Amino acid sequence: MPRTSTKPPSAKPRKRLTREESRAQTRATLIAEGRRHFLRYGLGGAVAEKIAEDAGYSRGALYSNFDGKEELFLAVIQEEQALHLNFLRSLLKEEPSGKKRLKKMRDAIADLMTDHDWIVLRAEFEAGALRSERIRQSFVEVHRQQLRDGGDLVRDVLRSPEVTSKLKPDDFITVIIHLAHGLAVTQRILGAELSPKNTRILIQSLFDHLISST
Repeated sequence: MPRTSTKPPSAKPRKRLTREESRAQTRATLIAEGRRHFLRYGLGGAVAEKIAEDAGYSRGALYSNFDGKEELFLAVIQEEQALHLNFLRSLLKEEPSGKKRLKKMRDAIADLMTDHDWIVLRAEFEAGALRSERIRQSFVEVHRQQLRDGGDLVRDVLRSPEVTSKLKPDDFITVIIHLAHGLAVTQRILGAELSPKNTRILIQSLFDHLISST
């Protein structure tokens, strides 16, 4: 009787990443680790070399992908913005009713603007923009992109005859983003004096005052 082989099947050779794929993977890992450091230490307290080390890369790997921690921070902000936008787009795409789409947008914005991590990152972005001309210019670019993307979402919702707005789409986005963020930051500072629940309700009320459905 032939002996049954007990040798485990050989594992399939791992596909070698292309140079572009390897670079993209490195950037993604550095961005994720940078996000963690910026949340914990802030933009001023984070150290580029430590971010690279904790991500499992050399100092050179970070500087071959980013000019420094400021550019890495901006990459973190851009990724957050893209995630928020994609979430809102997918959320609204699933709902045909203008009235329900508006409510979903309102609740999603209230959730996003009161998210702890986003409050901290956005506040760091604003503080950095006040101190650094380079970050200020990036803040302006992000703001303009928010107007384009957010304005498009609002214009799409306003196509429904059920929905009316007191402001133009770009003006609505400017007001809701910056006032909602201000409320959220104040809540984080005040603590129990202004609860997260009440902050979320205030943001929803502001939204309802500016844009509503019949």
